[in-house]
Amino acid sequence: MNTAEAPERLALEYGLADGIAVVQVTGEVDVASCGVLRDSLLRIVTDEGFGGLVVNLAGVRFIDSAGVGVLVGVWRAVRATTRRLALAAPAPQARRVLDTAGLTKILPVYDAEAGPGITLGSHKAATRPDPGT
Repeated sequence: MNTAEAPERLALEYGLADGIAVVQVTGEVDVASCGVLRDSLLRIVTDEGFGGLVVNLAGVRFIDSAGVGVLVGVWRAVRATTRRLALAAPAPQARRVLDTAGLTKILPVYDAEAGPGITLGSHKAATRPDPGT
């Protein structure tokens, strides 16, 4: 695993499960740290081996509109491919922000943390299907 840190408040851990990139986000996603998150997620999306992306938000203590903007931008980049994007296990504060912003209506959001059983090809564990794919 590789860890990248943004202004000491955001940590990203990367993994690969069945060809799907899993990024565990921990800390605060705000205007000061969202650039690192954006760059990291877009680097995965533009990788030739990219098979799909799950962003695990279980460790996110805070997310603001800048962080939501990053997720929307990554969603748009993924939609330009044949791949898929899903969010996993958003912490309560993050879930409220995602609900308010409407992201939970366009992205599959899994209640469980990313791991076995969460696949981007099936919505059985998703709270909402992804109408954009």
